[in-house]
Amino acid sequence: MPLDLPAVRRGFVNVPHGQVHYRYAGHGPPVVLLHDSPRSSVMHRALLQELSQNFTAIAIDTPGYGLSTPLPADPRPEMADFARALADTLEALGIERCPIYGFHTSSKTTLQFAIDHPDRVSLAIIEGLSLPPGGPSEDFITQYMKPFVLSEDGSHLAATWSKARDIFRFFPWFDKSARARLPLDFPDDRFLHGYVLDMLMSGEHYSVAYSAAMRYLALPKVATVRAPTVFMCRENDPLYVYLDSLPKELPAGCSIERLTSDPDAWRARLIELFTRASDRGGDVRLPDALARPRLGETRGYVTLPHGQIALRRYGPTDSAARPLLMLHESPGSSVALPALAASLAEDRVVYAIDLPGVGESDPLSTPDAASYADALLRLIDALGLPSVDVYAECTSSSLAMQLARQASNRIHALVLDAVPLLTSAERRALWKQYCPAIAPRWDGGHLLTLWHRLRDQELSWPWSERGSGALRRRTADLGGRRLHDLVVDLAKQPAHYGDAALAGIEVDVKALLREISQPVLLLEASADIRYASVPKVARALPSATRSERADRPEDRAAAILKFLRT
Repeated sequence: MPLDLPAVRRGFVNVPHGQVHYRYAGHGPPVVLLHDSPRSSVMHRALLQELSQNFTAIAIDTPGYGLSTPLPADPRPEMADFARALADTLEALGIERCPIYGFHTSSKTTLQFAIDHPDRVSLAIIEGLSLPPGGPSEDFITQYMKPFVLSEDGSHLAATWSKARDIFRFFPWFDKSARARLPLDFPDDRFLHGYVLDMLMSGEHYSVAYSAAMRYLALPKVATVRAPTVFMCRENDPLYVYLDSLPKELPAGCSIERLTSDPDAWRARLIELFTRASDRGGDVRLPDALARPRLGETRGYVTLPHGQIALRRYGPTDSAARPLLMLHESPGSSVALPALAASLAEDRVVYAIDLPGVGESDPLSTPDAASYADALLRLIDALGLPSVDVYAECTSSSLAMQLARQASNRIHALVLDAVPLLTSAERRALWKQYCPAIAPRWDGGHLLTLWHRLRDQELSWPWSERGSGALRRRTADLGGRRLHDLVVDLAKQPAHYGDAALAGIEVDVKALLREISQPVLLLEASADIRYASVPKVARALPSATRSERADRPEDRAAAILKFLRT
């Protein structure tokens, strides 16, 4: 990426039905980009950077896709509901009027929004509007939108990968006949990896906007448009033929553009259209969802010098109790923490973060323990917290202790769940095998590899050991939903998913223990090999409190809160 292009940042905004996630870049008048189904705003990343030199470019995750909260399922959402959600999102973003670009599925959202709110659209750019006469049958929609079924054995990962491959080979994807073959170049492994991650993130909501768009009869709507609108399509798009279906006489201010397949020409034309339609004015001040938290879970980002850290916030807005910072097991993510976090938020604010390099948190350039501790301290500063308590799991315990040493006056107490106390030889051996590299494969096998690696993490310590001596005794959490969400989060950054774990393994915990002055609660599971080091840690920290680790999150939270309150 050229140095003069700003980084693409991410944010959440609170709306009536939940939270909407978006990406943004640049400064200047706002322009809004919408994606097709089943993608997310990540598909517009390169375009955001291109537009950032002249605009505040914002790409929005459609409800139910990416990280945006789905619309209520009852009644069945239609395009009017997605247009209403877009209106709510723009209002929450503080955008009164701007150009809007919609592609394929979202072309219909854009069309309906332009009809409903012509005064809020300076230009609607509608690319790839499908106009089949009468629309597809319900049988076709049902067949095309076969429900996503999450499996307990990870087989849905392979099924989703195969479906994505067929989407780029056939239309409809379930018709494998020669006549259904698409004349398209097949995407490379990295593109397909991103496409599949979007499908997996949408999960059960994969078909909601997609099927609503198929049911939406756009052709009669075109005559009712009162906002300036450009209907366009590129000649290599299977929907290019539908430009011929548009009325010969369009409403005033509407036009048709037939574009070549040249991507540079396409981008140049978009910039020209946005420039012509943008209201000149100052920068958009995008809101911080954390500043106005919702009841229950609020998701958001904190921007630090190295990039952004994604987090989940729980608890009351006016609590006088000391906040709690939660560090997940590595490899892992904050997606495994909500049940415990919600129980801990009884009388205090709880922040469960994705460590740098995981999920939506940007990686560190130097991912060692000191750098992680520095980033965590900067996070505490950015949140405006004078001091915090810290909860950490397994290898993240080392990072928590490093933080406690570097900022002893800011860390009040530590709750450590399974501290690994390893010799230098054990650290070297574990470091080599604990987080092997993951790279997208043409057959999608890397996703199943990650699934079983995370599953074995619940069954053995370390996960790579196959002998009976490595078997864990604590009740394993092997739920398909939990593993699915973890696979998706770790697969977002395959080159960095193990950074935090390796940083924690490298720490000489024995030496670090001598410098810990804070109150410490050690959670232990007596029969579980992953907790075998706890007695040794307790001897090194005679003042530490020990507590048997309860399986139920609410029972574990009760023990933790009892300790923190005393």
